[in-house]
Amino acid sequence: MVRVKKNWNQDSASRSLPQMANAIGATIWKLAANVLLNLENENFETTTQGQRVDILEEVVCYLVHFCDRWMYPQTDQEQRSEFISSLVRDMARMLEDSRIDVQGEAEYQAAFVDKLNQRSKDYAGFSFSDEEGGSFAMRCRLGAYLQDTMGERDNRWIPDYIIGREAPEIEIALKRSLSGLVSLET
Repeated sequence: MVRVKKNWNQDSASRSLPQMANAIGATIWKLAANVLLNLENENFETTTQGQRVDILEEVVCYLVHFCDRWMYPQTDQEQRSEFISSLVRDMARMLEDSRIDVQGEAEYQAAFVDKLNQRSKDYAGFSFSDEEGGSFAMRCRLGAYLQDTMGERDNRWIPDYIIGREAPEIEIALKRSLSGLVSLET
């Protein structure tokens, strides 16, 4: 399992919601990159840098939605909205930087936000609990999205791998990070 930041270096310092979102964004990026690395280490086929960014983007969408669902019962709508908006802006910038590196100059942030909204609407139809995280069906959907993104070799095994190994691990790691880095006062 990848190591992620679980607490602040200076516990007594007060953090703003955008600062907390930035720290969680770094965690999400690290987790998404680790999923990509693990897929490649398991010999699932990726053929282009653009395809690798597509994989990162799918995992980021899943984890941003996970954050939103985790925060829902713990905060009011205003705080949740500020946190998620800051998180999405940070993730859109990171993904745009990656896309520019591999696909050239263009505006990529709006396309990411559109995809995120589409994925979040889809994932919202599945159950979620604080204890279990995303439901089996929600994890299946992530697996299906990644299957569509990956190369053809061993493609049919990708959902099983995501459901059985990657999704549970990234959910646990993100939940630890959220619990330690996000403190909300309602």
